[in-house]
Amino acid sequence: MSLLKQPIININFIGFMSAIYSFIFIFTSGHMEFISILSHGETLNSAFWNGWSNFLRTGNMRFIGYLIIGLTIAIIIFILIKRRKKYDEYQVSILSKSLLVAGTLSILMIPFMMILVLSDSNYAVEIIFLFASVQWVSVLVSYLVYVIKF
Repeated sequence: MSLLKQPIININFIGFMSAIYSFIFIFTSGHMEFISILSHGETLNSAFWNGWSNFLRTGNMRFIGYLIIGLTIAIIIFILIKRRKKYDEYQVSILSKSLLVAGTLSILMIPFMMILVLSDSNYAVEIIFLFASVQWVSVLVSYLVYVIKF
């Protein structure tokens, strides 16, 4: 927990992970090899999954990558504006609890993701990208709320 006291450590972690996620989302967006592994046609009678698959197929995943970049820049700006030397114990406690909740939710989502993949493997790539999008954007939004509030 002593690492969480350093704002620069938080900036590096958020920046590094966001760079990876945004690179994946922007690079794969519209890439023909990525499009070829998406499910073809309306395999399921589900408007949600067919709509998500079409969203990915048309290359709109880059907008999620841009959203990740924007949220990360906002977080870094708010951290730098406040210019704290170190977070106090109260702030570290809140930050560690929010990271624990995000990690727990990610771990709990894995069995549900596996059930979805096993029920229809045609949408496996779509499920993984939906999971990654929801998980990391949720972490960034909660971190942004934390940075603004505290």
